[in-house]
Amino acid sequence: MANNKLIIEVSADTTEALEGIKEVTEAANECAEALEKLEKVMGRLTNKKDSLFIEVPVILNGKAIAKKVSEFTEIKERF
Repeated sequence: MANNKLIIEVSADTTEALEGIKEVTEAANECAEALEKLEKVMGRLTNKKDSLFIEVPVILNGKAIAKKVSEFTEIKERF
């Protein structure tokens, strides 16, 4: 019996996408810090120590991020 095999090698450079994801993560962390500070200030202004819990779902789409990073890079290179 013949042993038929198909071997496919795929190489992809994901450096730009990973950099974009890192930037998005850093921005999200900065937003979280800013919201925490705002929460403290609002608590001082209203003399309330109760917290408002808001849950924000975040969905990261690798393809969309890579596309936007690519577009951003193209725009940046023009200037």
